[in-house]
Amino acid sequence: MKRRIACLCAAMALCLSAAAQADTARVSAGSIASTVYGNGEIQPVSQPGAYARIDAEVVEWYVGLGDEVKAGDLLMKLENDELAAEVAQLEYDIQLTQKDMLYTQTHAQYKYRPLTYEDGRPRLDVNTKEPLIEKYSDEITIRSPSDGRVMAVYIRAGDDALAEYREHGCVVMLSTDGCMKVLLEGENPLGLALDQTVTVTGDGFSAAGKVVNLMRYGTQAVIQVNDDSFPMDAPVTVSTQSGEIVGEGILEINKPMPVSAYGGTVKGVAWNVEVGKYLKRDDVVARIDWDQTPLFYDNDKVLREHVKVQLQLEKAMEKQERLAIVAPCNGRIASIDVEKGDSVTAGTKVITIVEDAGMELVLHIDELDIPSVEPGQQVTVWVDALPDVTLEGVVRKIAPLGNTESSVTTYDVYVALEGDVDSRVLGGMNVSGEILVESAVNALLLPSEAVSQDGDSWYVQLRSGEYRQVELGMMTDTQVQITAGLSEGETVIY
Repeated sequence: MKRRIACLCAAMALCLSAAAQADTARVSAGSIASTVYGNGEIQPVSQPGAYARIDAEVVEWYVGLGDEVKAGDLLMKLENDELAAEVAQLEYDIQLTQKDMLYTQTHAQYKYRPLTYEDGRPRLDVNTKEPLIEKYSDEITIRSPSDGRVMAVYIRAGDDALAEYREHGCVVMLSTDGCMKVLLEGENPLGLALDQTVTVTGDGFSAAGKVVNLMRYGTQAVIQVNDDSFPMDAPVTVSTQSGEIVGEGILEINKPMPVSAYGGTVKGVAWNVEVGKYLKRDDVVARIDWDQTPLFYDNDKVLREHVKVQLQLEKAMEKQERLAIVAPCNGRIASIDVEKGDSVTAGTKVITIVEDAGMELVLHIDELDIPSVEPGQQVTVWVDALPDVTLEGVVRKIAPLGNTESSVTTYDVYVALEGDVDSRVLGGMNVSGEILVESAVNALLLPSEAVSQDGDSWYVQLRSGEYRQVELGMMTDTQVQITAGLSEGETVIY
């Protein structure tokens, strides 16, 4: 009996001796976080391109790599010889049609009389023997060639119609679309954008205007005012909605229609022909006494040809404006993808810009970890080239398709940066990041080595040598969370 007690004491002593030599850990409350790691790079949020909008040849560019640009800045100039020749020809054609209009009448009231020989005998047709009739007119009726508001009247009864026409270019001026315009010009780009709303101010009036055209690489702008009740040829000032003056110009009719007259004395002007009144097509404008048969043309045909050439020229000039490559946004030049002399087609990207929209990170996360990553999770990032820089952000989105290399699949996780980013951080820098996928506070914690697994169950060994089953929560490389089986303050050995 004494021998058996001695053996038991020896066994207990051996066990206590082994326990004394093992590591111990006390269950304590604290914080634990589960993270996912990945490597990646920094890249701009947006890198829009500037594209050729017409087939042409690159002849000049005005920026270099790294240059800062503003939206609308001129970046590159293209040329198209065929288009330039077309514009030159149409400009010449416009001059010809305008010349034709100088000799055009809208309507003449004709009279008829028999032709006679010097002795008074009637002249007869050699075939029919019928008397020959002469057509002549001693009065011309000037009619409105289109609908429009009367903007200026230069004639009155008794005036020499041809003299007034030569002085003013017309006898009456109409506005045909209810709009007016201002042309701004400057040596440097005006800083305006298409469709921008501005304020047009003159003597005693102010109106809203809109930028409808930018020409000559931003040094010319056309401002349209959707109201033709203001005086034409009035000096005006154009300013932004914030009050900044961008230029001065003259208020013109947007689509004018001059009413012409060839000659004669004005017999009378129609009662409704005065500034501000509206005329309909073919309304009588004035009647002119004529002492000889007038020169007569088909006025409608000449006007139609003039309008046709105008429209063709406008379309050609719109194409010409596309030869200017302008910045689509604020940012920096990232790449210039063409050389001088290169031929490009419409849709070719010629310049890439890093937009001033901030930076984002792309982390490559292993396929085993990606199921635990979700948008909105916090991310901490370290920049390889800048050891003293730490960045914070959140998961923005996860690529739906993985990238497989050497039988390893990773998924791109896009991280939006938060707060100010060190100016030394540049696009393309390599980074490593840690995504916080789960965390807990006031959790019961033990070292990871203090728990052991048997099948699906986890156990710890108490100081007394007892094995106790526990339930685990989060696990990291160094800690585990105990959710059941132990209380704070208990000690385990391992």
